[in-house]
Amino acid sequence: MFCRNCGTSILDDAAFCGNCGTKLTPSHGVVAVTADPAGSGGVPPISLTPGLHRASGARPAHAPEKPGGGDGLMEMVKTELGRDYRIEKELGRGGMAVVYKGVETALERTVAIKVVPPDSANVGQAAERFRREAKLAASLDHPNIIPVYRVGQAGPLHFMAMKFVEGQAVDAVIDNQGALPLPVCVAILRASAMGLAFAHERRIVHRDIKPANILIDRDGRVMVSDFGIARALEEVSMTASGMMIGTPYYMSPEQCGGQKVSPQSDQYSLGIMGFQMITGEVPFLAESMVGVIQHHYMTPVPDILQVRPDVPKELLDLIYCSLNKDPNDRFTTTRDMVTALENVPMTDAEREEADVLLRDLSAGRVIPKIRTGTLPPLSITISGPGPRVQPRPSSAPKPRAPTPSMRAAGVRRKKKTNKMMMPATLLVAGGLASGVFLQYQNSQAAQKARTDSLAVADSLERVEREARTRGSRIIAGLPGGVNAIIDGKAYRNGDKFVSDTGTYGVQAKERGYDDLYLTFTITPGRTDTLTLTMHETSATPSTPQQQQQQTRQVAVVRAPTDSAEVRLSVMPSHADIFVDGTRIGSGRAVRRLPVGPHTVRYNAPDCETEDRSIMVSKDETQIVPLLTLQCR
Repeated sequence: MFCRNCGTSILDDAAFCGNCGTKLTPSHGVVAVTADPAGSGGVPPISLTPGLHRASGARPAHAPEKPGGGDGLMEMVKTELGRDYRIEKELGRGGMAVVYKGVETALERTVAIKVVPPDSANVGQAAERFRREAKLAASLDHPNIIPVYRVGQAGPLHFMAMKFVEGQAVDAVIDNQGALPLPVCVAILRASAMGLAFAHERRIVHRDIKPANILIDRDGRVMVSDFGIARALEEVSMTASGMMIGTPYYMSPEQCGGQKVSPQSDQYSLGIMGFQMITGEVPFLAESMVGVIQHHYMTPVPDILQVRPDVPKELLDLIYCSLNKDPNDRFTTTRDMVTALENVPMTDAEREEADVLLRDLSAGRVIPKIRTGTLPPLSITISGPGPRVQPRPSSAPKPRAPTPSMRAAGVRRKKKTNKMMMPATLLVAGGLASGVFLQYQNSQAAQKARTDSLAVADSLERVEREARTRGSRIIAGLPGGVNAIIDGKAYRNGDKFVSDTGTYGVQAKERGYDDLYLTFTITPGRTDTLTLTMHETSATPSTPQQQQQQTRQVAVVRAPTDSAEVRLSVMPSHADIFVDGTRIGSGRAVRRLPVGPHTVRYNAPDCETEDRSIMVSKDETQIVPLLTLQCR
């Protein structure tokens, strides 16, 4: 049977759900509506467990028995929604709804349909929560949030049609791969945080962020799903007083205690997911739900560097900041968390690699495994986890509001004896000294950030100024080993001549070739190719020995000696890559090519062939941008 709160499969005789802790009744695995004994049109009993009718020998009155058993709820869904949708199969079930895959007949588009079963025990509450969820979800129009197409009621069923995502959930990806490459972790966290920041700015908190609710579609786009237990901040919670909502491994400490949730609660859950993607495991594991909650309250976050030493400091600070026990010590806004994720250093090649790997993972393909260490055993710190993580990745820590004194609260305490005054004084002095030291550290960090910002601005201004007044030419066409003299300096094939705007002269001399003299111009902001062609001299050697010697010299001069490494990539990953008519690989290829121009062709079945021209410069590794073919 399944838990009515979180949908987890559990034993038939279980008293509590091992995932969320909900108290169970012996018969809650079968949810039914009592049939009208007088036959006045009541809804017959429905089993929410596929195949249960076959096991018990019962069959719903409104549906004929099918070979291999059947699901009474699915038959009702097909009957009530058959005019607008073709129901194909069940995708999953949660605490209050079942999700089916279907096709909207009018537009012939695939959709995911979430349905509230007609459960007589809580249909009113479930339907009200469902309408509230639909209202919230429909108000969120963002590329990183799954859109809602339609909300309605058909007979006794409340339903919501959403975009069907063809891809994988992050929990399935972690189950298959374990720890993920760092560029993939950053890409998933950044996209998820952007979707959550959009919702938080509209005063909506998700409250159940976990890998199962983060989906990756076939284009590599990351989207947040299931705002089913979200609520607007100004509304009163519709759950029972003190009832926990969420998944224990990913719940924030304040959520574990049934306290008021905030955007910082979603930040904590996203930080847990980031920890799991980096290390392959959640930070807090225990044999019981109470043990997990106790770790959330008391246990410091394990050291990620013991498991994954290659994680950059910017990403470490972000994870630890989001996992502070006190919500006030996390990011001020989720938009600040997005900014911190964008500041994690990544090269263009790593961003392109993340896009390719996300597409592969969403299609279920296996990528190379990441080797990690083992997390150390957890130990509960009775005195608490210690000071909060410093510094904040994107903003300075905001000052904490002073705690109202017990005297102002109307509570009178007995005067301390003189023996207690000295330790209290020392504690106060120590606290003040710590505060001064932390303030000094923060001021130094802020000064360094301002200095770095000014240095970056100066560098960008210098680059822009040079782009307006300077240009370059790449030397090509010379026989091998021949130097061209420009402005008093020697240049070979593949070398780059960079200078201010103007006209320059070039000359080249070599035995067996006519002397070369010509002029060229430099255009600001452009890099062009300067092709220097030297013609063989027309003089004929007088003896056969001289002819043979000149032939050997020309052969040596023409030998190609200059080359550079070129990296190419294409989607789909099975597409072939050709350079100058020769196939060098598929999907991705690295090849050393002679300097000068080359023609690259990308070809794949059922896709349009693309040709590109590239220029290879001497001793410069060239990364050709990822190309996506148009496929049918």
